[in-house]
Amino acid sequence: MYDNNFNRGGNPRSRIGGQNADNRGFQDRGNERETAEKVFGQLKYEKEWITSEASASLVEYAREMGEFMAKNGLTNSKIRSIYGEIKRIQMGTFENEKSSFFLLKPKVAYALGRDDKNEGLRLFQKIFDKASADVSDQRSYQNFCGFIEAILAYHKFYGGKD
Repeated sequence: MYDNNFNRGGNPRSRIGGQNADNRGFQDRGNERETAEKVFGQLKYEKEWITSEASASLVEYAREMGEFMAKNGLTNSKIRSIYGEIKRIQMGTFENEKSSFFLLKPKVAYALGRDDKNEGLRLFQKIFDKASADVSDQRSYQNFCGFIEAILAYHKFYGGKD
């Protein structure tokens, strides 16, 4: 059985903008350029991914968002410290690391402030802010970590650079 989102060559096709990933989607469509705001609004985030459990829709969301980030300037080095802190917190307990978790939001904002034209990083901030608001305990934090990891895995798959 094959997923309809893959062509014969094994390359995923992007649904955002209707362009094939081989055509380096998310570039100009006529005079209209995809923005983080537009992409974030096109696909619907589901609170249950954080509060309850992952689903197939989370995977599709992660794929679409990771692809946009890779094609629009997000590099591993821009989020390395943020991701490292997410993983450090995950190794402890949410209750003991709650303060560190809340301080991640300004850290993401600072990264974007240093590179405010970076649409990939802008999308990461939008997703981070939305998902982090749904974290309330150890279980939801673990789900949050899985959600962020899925997005970053697709970011790397689509060519996210160091």
